[in-house]
This record gives sequence, C-alpha cells and structure tokens, in this order.
Amino acid sequence: MIQTERLNNFYQRILRQWSKAHGLRTVCELTCRNLSESFAASQAQLVVAYKSRWKILLEMNDSGIHYQFPPTDITDRNCIPFFQVTRAIREKKPKVDFRDGFTRLCLPLERRSHIIGCLIVDFPGQPIPDGNEFSFLATLMASELDACLLSESIQDEHDGRRSAERELQISQQEQQVLQDQLQALHDISFKLWRAGTMDNMLFTAVDEAKKQLLIDRMAIFLFKGKHRMQGTYGTDIHGNTVNEHYFEEEIPDLWFTKINQDYRQKEYLAIEDNTPLYHELKQVGFGWSAYISLWDEDTPVGWIACDNLLTGTPLHNYHQQLLKQFGFIVSQHLVRRQAEENLISLNRELEQRVSDRTAELESVNRKLEKISRLDPLTSVSNRRVFDERINEEWRRAERHQLPLSLLIIDVDLFKAYNDCYGHAAGDQCLKIIANTLATLEKRAGALFARFGGEEFVLLLPGQDKIAARYAAQRAIHAIRELQLPRTQGTDCAPDIVTISIGLSTSIPSMQGSAEELFKQADTALYKAKSLGRNQYFEYT
Repeated sequence: MIQTERLNNFYQRILRQWSKAHGLRTVCELTCRNLSESFAASQAQLVVAYKSRWKILLEMNDSGIHYQFPPTDITDRNCIPFFQVTRAIREKKPKVDFRDGFTRLCLPLERRSHIIGCLIVDFPGQPIPDGNEFSFLATLMASELDACLLSESIQDEHDGRRSAERELQISQQEQQVLQDQLQALHDISFKLWRAGTMDNMLFTAVDEAKKQLLIDRMAIFLFKGKHRMQGTYGTDIHGNTVNEHYFEEEIPDLWFTKINQDYRQKEYLAIEDNTPLYHELKQVGFGWSAYISLWDEDTPVGWIACDNLLTGTPLHNYHQQLLKQFGFIVSQHLVRRQAEENLISLNRELEQRVSDRTAELESVNRKLEKISRLDPLTSVSNRRVFDERINEEWRRAERHQLPLSLLIIDVDLFKAYNDCYGHAAGDQCLKIIANTLATLEKRAGALFARFGGEEFVLLLPGQDKIAARYAAQRAIHAIRELQLPRTQGTDCAPDIVTISIGLSTSIPSMQGSAEELFKQADTALYKAKSLGRNQYFEYT
C-alpha cells in the first residue's frame, strides 16, 4: 500500500499547481513531473479520444515530457501495446500489470459515463498492489481533459479569430499591467541598491523579479572565461528560489546561446516561444523561454534565463521591453557591486600590507634595539645597558634602603696577551671569559656587562658585602678553572689567564651617587692589581 501521507502530498501539490495552470499542456506536464517526483514514475503516456479515434496526447520518457496537439496517431511501434490500453478502457477500472523490474498502471479516464482517455504509467521497483489509489487522479484528469480538450480543439480550429472589442480590452489590460510592472522595476532596483552583498543582490534580483514581474522561473548565470557558465540563484521546478552556485558547466549549444554570436552587435534579449524548457540542462516541459544578456559596457558578463514552466502563462507584447529593462537594471547593479567589492578587497589588501609592513618594521626595530644593547664581540650586555641599570637600581635601593653591590672585573695583563698572541686570540679569550662569568650569577636583577676593552662589570641589586665577596670568589675561581694558557708575555705573568676584581657595597642615600659607587669599585680594582693581581679587593 502506498503510504497515505505521500499520496496526500501528491494530490495536494497537483491541486495547488493545477489551480494556477493555463491550458491542458501545463496540467499534463505538471501531472507527469509530480508522478515522477513522488512515485519515481519512469514512463507515461496519455491516450485520448480525438475525432472518433484513439490518439496520443502526451508521452514521458528518458528524453523528457513531450506534449503534442493535435494528438498523434498510435503506431505499431508504440512503446506501450495498445491492447493493454483497450483492455483497461473496456473494463472501465484501473488495471495493474506486474512485469520484470516495473509495474504498469492503466487509468481509464471516464467522464459522464464515457471513457474519454487513458493514462498509462510505469513504476520501477516494487509493484503497486492496488491501482484504485489513483482513481481520484483519474477523476481529476478526466474532468480537466474534458474541459480543456474541447477548449483546445476550438482554439485550434478558430485560432486568430478575436473580436475588436476583445483585442482592445486585452490591450488596455496589458497597458495597465505594463505600468504596474514598470513601477515594480523601480521597486526592484531600489531593493538591489540596498542589498548588502553581491550574493544578497543576486538572490533579491531573482526572487523579487519572479514575484513582481509575474515570471514563473528565473535564473542568473555568470560567465567564467569564454566557454563556461557559473550558476548563482535560480528556480526549481516547484517555483522555489534556490542557491545554484554549485552549478558550473560548459555553455550548452542551445537556441538561446546563439546570441553569443551577436556580441559585437550587443544584443540584449532573445525570446523563443513554443520551445523545450530545461532544468539543469534536462528538458522538463514546453513553453516560452527568454534570454537577457548582462553587460559591463562592451563586455558580456552573464545572462538571465526565464520561462513559463509552472503556469504556462502566455508571452505578452510588453514582456520584451520589460525584460530588456530588467536586464539593464541588473547589469548596472551587478557592475556597481563588483566594483564596490573589488574596492573593498583592494582596501583590505592594502590594509593588510600596511599591517604586515608595520609588524616587520616593529620586529626589525626590536631586533635593532636588542642589538644596540648587546656587546658585538661577547654578546653580553654593553655599557649602555649598564649605565641605565646602575642609575635605576641606585634609585630603587635608595627608595627601599637596600644594599647595592658592584664588581669591576679586569683581565690581568691583557695588553701583553694581545701583543703576544694577536688580537684574534685576544678576542677569543674575551668571549670565553664573558660566557663563563655571564652564567655564574643567576639571582634576580643581577646584570653582567662588558664595560669596555678587557673590563667587565657585575651589578648585584639587594646583595650585601658577604654576597659580593662570594660572587668575586666564584668568578676568580671559574676563570682559573678555564686554564687558558699564556706561556708567553711578561716574565711576571702566571701560566694561565687570570682576573682581578674590585668590589664596593653601599646602601644608597641622598648624599651618595651611582658614580661614587663606581669610583669606589674602580679604586678597589687598582688596589687588587697593585697587590699582585689574580685576586679581589673590597673598598672599605
């Protein structure tokens, strides 16, 4: 049993769509599409009684839906055996035949106790156990067929015969509609202008144009290169506005693309009546179709496609000018929005470049600042850093009344070492001594720096005399442990490189200064050298 909910949805949909349909063709095509969508119908044929003979009005197969009026004769090569049709007509009730891989349903269409047609539908997959579930469809189809077939027959015989009064009335109605829709174009243009983004503008163009210009389906495509097209927003076969950005294909060789050959003449609009209608390049119906090209001055950028697939509304005289004006409006807003977004993108790129360049400059400045505070030979802090720090630490120690100790370290007889071994060896000796002494003192706030030449300083904030003595002893011992040889030089020099240290400790006061602390440590250094070097001396 087909699910009740699916059947109810099917009937509700076709009743709603039929209420808007113009003509038998649209009714038949809507029926086939809904049978295919709701029940996966793969093939269908509508046979009608026309001029005392059974003829084919509509066929649905792999190539699409094909409606022909007047109906065509049934031939021996017909895909559905005619005896199956006549059997269902004689029995006047739905007939279901189960075959390999599909089920064939024959629905006689009865009106006023007369069979006026038969709808044959093939369903793949599972068989349909009861064809009576489609009796309501048969009743609806028979009613529509009876009403529309007579009307289309009369129209076919008397085409073009209209009274002057009717022509005038239609003309007046069309003029009023045209005025209303020209106002609608203005409203659409205003909404496009207010759209925040390109994406929103394209959606608004499609959605509003369908509503206000009374167009069944519309889609906007943009060119990607010379031979490819990119979807934006379009309309599905139920009339819903859908996102079609996923759609990208080679430009098809269809009637409306022949306008591409006329780009030098700058053609804006092409309309074809009684032509196949397509969805995703597959034929889904028959009606009028229009192609509106979009331009950026002399450069084509895309096109708008529209048709009357859903309701079969005929093409009116005013449509050509209306659609052409709509194409101008969309082209203008498209070009404007592209220029705005390109400008925004350029501004962002420039801002990013400025930001990147600023960050690079800041990084270089930080590196330069760091380099400017390091001694280039030994890579320890230089005299500039020491001069800043000793004054800072003096003020801090004065404020909190804490001791401040300073050690001035000198490499013994370094000039003689340089003269004997050369400046390259002397530079290497200073590097080794600096790297050794820099790692000895790890207490917070301690600063080891090269003061100049072979002199180094060690600043010990918050450290008293005992801590300063201990630091001096460790430094002298560490250099001795290096055992840097100096077998040549002066006769009084030891066999290894040694250092002498002068130290001074003070609790800063208003009467003292950092310069005074330095002089005291320097005096102690000279005293250590005069006592024989390779030792420290404390200023008292």
